[in-house]
Amino acid sequence: MHGLGSADRVIEISTWSTDTTYATARTYRKVDGHWHKVRPGMPARIGRNGLSRASHRHAGDGTTPIGNYGFVYDFGSRADPGVNGFKWRKLVPGSCWAGTRRKYNRWVHRTPCASADEDLWANAGVAYRYASVIDFNYRDPVYGRGAGIFLHVQQDRATAGCVSLRESDLLPVLRWMRPGTRILIGTADWLRSLRR
Repeated sequence: MHGLGSADRVIEISTWSTDTTYATARTYRKVDGHWHKVRPGMPARIGRNGLSRASHRHAGDGTTPIGNYGFVYDFGSRADPGVNGFKWRKLVPGSCWAGTRRKYNRWVHRTPCASADEDLWANAGVAYRYASVIDFNYRDPVYGRGAGIFLHVQQDRATAGCVSLRESDLLPVLRWMRPGTRILIGTADWLRSLRR
């Protein structure tokens, strides 16, 4: 696949169209220059309004950004499940994901969360028991492009733009990930284009 650099672990999130909220997740590991499937198809959910091109996405549009991303750190309301090489950040009351211009797309602690923020603690019961921060719009955030795109526990519905897996699938994936792991999110056609 093109654009993976030195990555040797990849999570692929594949859909049949940009309109669906359903996806299939697979993990791959590169060994001796060849990619091998690690975990076969796992049911995943994405944004309530499907997929969008990252450059066209805006905060609150309910889409998951198409693209090739890394991970920043892991977090959750439960104890560290045994992640390797990533910082585990414990979710507590007052944990907010900033939607304000200052500290945009960053974890902040304030009570109450600002109206533009996501109150992470509000989803501590299921979705954010275990999660990982996807680096969409993270390194050099563009205000208004969208904040808080995570890989998290599935709740039997579409997300606000994140990617979700069943907890029984997510936990092994989080333990398997290492720094440098990439997540590819897109339609099956887009993902095939990376193999040419």
